[in-house]
Amino acid sequence: MTVQEAILLRRSARSYEKRDIAPEIIEELLRMAQAAPSGGNSQQHVFGIVRDSERRAALARAAGGQMWIASAPVLIACCARLDEDWRTLPEDDFGLRVNRLRFGAGFLQHLLAYPNWQETAAFVDNAVPLIPAEHMVLAAKAHGIEGCIVGLLDVQAASRILELPENIRCLYLLPLGYPAEKPGEKTVKSLEELSFYETYQTEHRGRT
Repeated sequence: MTVQEAILLRRSARSYEKRDIAPEIIEELLRMAQAAPSGGNSQQHVFGIVRDSERRAALARAAGGQMWIASAPVLIACCARLDEDWRTLPEDDFGLRVNRLRFGAGFLQHLLAYPNWQETAAFVDNAVPLIPAEHMVLAAKAHGIEGCIVGLLDVQAASRILELPENIRCLYLLPLGYPAEKPGEKTVKSLEELSFYETYQTEHRGRT
């Protein structure tokens, strides 16, 4: 299967066969995540492999009670190793400079004033595991395995269930399994709705 085929054929499965995923496939998926790009090559992503049924059920409850998540034979905990307490960093720290430019100095100062640095860092690092997780999803498709990245999650509860240290937080769940149902056709927006050329107000823009 080519990368293009995996992208076009991928679907988000929410029901799975009672069939395990071989350890060597999981290791292959982790290697695909290992190869993913990261900001400044920081490689802050951390992935937990959860097979225990009680722990999967606990994580499903932390995900708003979406118990279908627990039916997946393997649950990937998509985590981020948080930046250190920003309040202790020098003003010219590269990470601070980047986020000051991205979010604005006023908003960043507001974040820095928040008393819980782990929650602040989890907010800023929210996207850290997403690119490597998508690498895993596409690699899994080549084995007939589907997944669904779940963002509806009590981050603190999930992190406690996984017994994570204070500088690592579980931000998403990725249930993986062989789909029990044939997925339907995916509805997508047109290219005109999803893209524009040069500026949004040119004649090439998508719908306003």
